[in-house]
Amino acid sequence: MATPAAAPLVLPFDPASLPMEKRRAYLRVLWHADIDPFVFVGMAHRLGYVLGCRWDCEAGMPVLAPTLTTLH
Repeated sequence: MATPAAAPLVLPFDPASLPMEKRRAYLRVLWHADIDPFVFVGMAHRLGYVLGCRWDCEAGMPVLAPTLTTLH
C-alpha cells in the first residue's frame, strides 16, 4: 500500500502573529485563567513583552515586574 511521502504539517496556533490589541487580550485571558506565572512570563516574552518573575519570600508568592532593556 502506498503512503504519501510527506504528511501535511499542522502548526499550532501562533499568537505572535496577532495584532498588538489581540496579543494584549490573549495575555489578559491567560492572566485571568490563573496560569503559572513563569508560563505567563514565557508567553509574554514570545509575544514581544519583557517581563521578569521572581519569588517574593515575604509574600510567599511570585511577583511579576517589567524589565527595562537597552535597545541598540
